Amino acid sequence: MELTLLGTGCPSVDHKRFGPSNLITSKKTKVLVDCGSGITQRLHQLKVSSADIDALFFTHLHSDHAVDLYQLIISSWHSYRTKPWKIYGPKGTKKFVTKIMAAWADERKLRISYEARATAKAFEMDVIEFKTSGNVKIKDINVKYFEVDHKPVKYAYGFCFTNKNKKLTISGDTKPCENLMKYAQKSDVLLHEVFIEGEIIKTNKMRTKKTLHNVKSYHTTSSEVGKVAFITQSQRLVLTHFVPTQFNKGRLKNIVKKDFGKNPIIAEDLMKIKI
Repeated sequence: MELTLLGTGCPSVDHKRFGPSNLITSKKTKVLVDCGSGITQRLHQLKVSSADIDALFFTHLHSDHAVDLYQLIISSWHSYRTKPWKIYGPKGTKKFVTKIMAAWADERKLRISYEARATAKAFEMDVIEFKTSGNVKIKDINVKYFEVDHKPVKYAYGFCFTNKNKKLTISGDTKPCENLMKYAQKSDVLLHEVFIEGEIIKTNKMRTKKTLHNVKSYHTTSSEVGKVAFITQSQRLVLTHFVPTQFNKGRLKNIVKKDFGKNPIIAEDLMKIKI
């Protein structure tokens, strides 16, 4: 397998770090995890067509992870996608997808009629909502999904992708929790979000001390993420979903290394990780 970081940012806009999204590929399969802002541009840079994506998995339905869903769908049609979309996500995903499609229904109907393309299969949605935990097989990749703790978000998930005895675990957005510790055990690669302590200091009318406290409280901090990687006995730790998006990389590496025992990989957009 190969992991490609399409977007390593957070809700804050940063032209160097697009919205959270990841591409997992094998010889037979292409799977997306989340579709944050800029996903179609990143796929284009990689010369990967959205027409060829086998499935999309949502970790949760926060806007920074889902805002470019319709852009992904419409661009796949323009890229001559000939099959329906298969979308997996938490409870509420069916409602979310239905509303997104409804919002653009009039525009889409006009395009389909006027442009007279061979098929409109790209606008057909097969949406499957997760249970508490379970397994999905997409061609030659096995996917284990499990709940993580991103409260007050009620439904949030992490994933384990396995192929040829190699294991990639994606934390999703979460604070340290037992499920992640359980399912991420002995991962070849652990891709984990991080809230970097000490990098956001200033407060103002829109960002109070309570704001910073609350954002920090439902993410995994820089002083915790190395411990998670160590406890799960992960071979490599890749950090992503940086809050904030600009930070002292050397300092972050040193903090995490103290607990993990080795340097983490600081993800950048379009970085590729062999698994």
